[in-house]
Amino acid sequence: MKFVSLATMVTSSLVLAGITTAAASSPLGGPCASKNQYECGNEPNYNNNNDFVFYCTSANKIAYIHDCDCSGCCTIEDKAAVC
Repeated sequence: MKFVSLATMVTSSLVLAGITTAAASSPLGGPCASKNQYECGNEPNYNNNNDFVFYCTSANKIAYIHDCDCSGCCTIEDKAAVC
């Protein structure tokens, strides 16, 4: 009985650690360069290393993210980022 409890605790801890790691890799809330504009980005270990579109706020923080399904495909067209 104690073995099952210990195994459950270890599994739960590993799952929580995985959730924390996944959340930490998101660029949401991170710094950005061009205030009040859409930009293209690519972060290692986020979105399977594919591009993403994001909006940079007046406080230079990433506030909105749209994941692309490709790498190197994001472009800026008419003040908008496109995958």
